[in-house]
Amino acid sequence: MQQFHSLVDYAKDFSLLYVEDDLMLQQETKTILERIFKKIDTASDGEEALELFKSNHYDLIITDIEMPRLNGLEMSKEIKKLNSEIPIVIVSAYSNTSYFLEAIEIGINYYILKPMDITKLIDTLYDIAKLIHERVLAEEYRKVEFAKKVNSANVKLLDELIKISPNPVVVLKESGIAFINDAFRALFTSEELQQLLNSEILLHNLLNQKISVDDVMKDSSGFIDHFDLHFNSKEGEHSKISLKTAYGRKIFLLIKSTLELSGENNYIYTFNDITIVEYQKVQLSNYSNYMSELTYSKYCLNEQESSHDIINKVVF
Repeated sequence: MQQFHSLVDYAKDFSLLYVEDDLMLQQETKTILERIFKKIDTASDGEEALELFKSNHYDLIITDIEMPRLNGLEMSKEIKKLNSEIPIVIVSAYSNTSYFLEAIEIGINYYILKPMDITKLIDTLYDIAKLIHERVLAEEYRKVEFAKKVNSANVKLLDELIKISPNPVVVLKESGIAFINDAFRALFTSEELQQLLNSEILLHNLLNQKISVDDVMKDSSGFIDHFDLHFNSKEGEHSKISLKTAYGRKIFLLIKSTLELSGENNYIYTFNDITIVEYQKVQLSNYSNYMSELTYSKYCLNEQESSHDIINKVVF
């Protein structure tokens, strides 16, 4: 009984393909198997079973040998070509040695004689279900270990890319600060940088909220002036930020991107220096305004002079 309960625990999510041409025996056996497996498909011959296997997923197969159109061994041979790992249980009334040898050659390791002993069936299915379960666990472990190696390689690569980046870069993850490159460190004095790194709230405000100097630094030497725009958390969003740095006033285009490493989101903030561009925009705007005012003034003056000349030349 304990073996049966253990079998149910292992096989409760498995799908079974049961192939038997004796319809009465097929139905009787299926009634027993339905207490074990989540899904059972039945077929009455090897050809029908082969078509079912090609279009569905099964964890194991139980099949008779002597059947019309395609016998159990021929069917098993074709199925093994498609999936060499699928466990197949042969159930047969024949104890012919040639059948055993052919079954072994095909890769079938499980053979039960009819009339079927239910205890023998349970023991055999338990061995198969345990093997499948252990195989699944091994595959999951392999995937986890592979993912760890890939993530470790990605972290190292990300670290190297950030280090050599000429732009200031900050990488945050849900558990805290991941990376800060030398270009970011160089923006601030040692005291300012220490204050920034010691306060995750301060760093969060710097990167994610519209803030003023008074909200962050209570003294007049605060190095954060303001955000021109609110910088939200959407992928690819950007904002302008004005900072008082060790090199003087700088304006940056702050770009955020997301990278998943080790199952945790990493938020990469890249500071792109646009100070010269912004100052040029201001200069161009001022120049445009100046030219507009100059043109307007000259046009109005010329218009006024022309009007006076006309009035003076008119004789009443």
